[in-house]
Amino acid sequence: MASKDDGRNGRDDPRSTARARVLTLARAMLPLSDGISDELIDDLADGAGVSVRALRTLFPTNADLLRAVNQQLIDECAGRLTSAAGRFTPVSPDDDLREAAVALAEAWPMDWASLVIRSRERADALAGRTGHAEVADSERSFVPALLDAFLTLMARLNRQFTWEPVLAVRLVILAYERSFEAWVMSGGDERTFATSPFVQQTLPQIFAGISAPLPAADATG
Repeated sequence: MASKDDGRNGRDDPRSTARARVLTLARAMLPLSDGISDELIDDLADGAGVSVRALRTLFPTNADLLRAVNQQLIDECAGRLTSAAGRFTPVSPDDDLREAAVALAEAWPMDWASLVIRSRERADALAGRTGHAEVADSERSFVPALLDAFLTLMARLNRQFTWEPVLAVRLVILAYERSFEAWVMSGGDERTFATSPFVQQTLPQIFAGISAPLPAADATG
């Protein structure tokens, strides 16, 4: 007998399917909008083939919708980075940290659309349109989601964090996000961020500062 799910499990569940359609549309439309308005909700419902009332059963508030989109971005980012870290093999031992930085950037931990969505969630919290605690929880969830990917990357480099791993990953994420934002705002192509001075020079130095080579026995064993 099939188990009853909560609307998020099971590809053939109508509620899950509708939820996925709304999120896909929201991700595409949010960066081009002025936030979540009644007009945007109407457009999302129309595009997803559901009524506004049905959409609101999936996402009762604008904050719920924005938070769900952001969580999906985090999950997909974690998946890409974990996959990239697992495949990473240094080619030049003397340049392995730069190679790791490039591999990280080429895995696209963020793009312009995700940057806008995450920035909008923070802006809404600061303006009092969403709860500060909820947004803070969302921000904090980004680090645990990526921690395994960074631990894998360090292992592939035969290195270990000398900082508390959560703090080390948080530093990398914050530095990466700010630099990516500056790159795009100054006219840089988001597709070529891997060639930026941050990725080529600064990020390898950050890696060097928050980690150290494994002892010989650990590195070979």
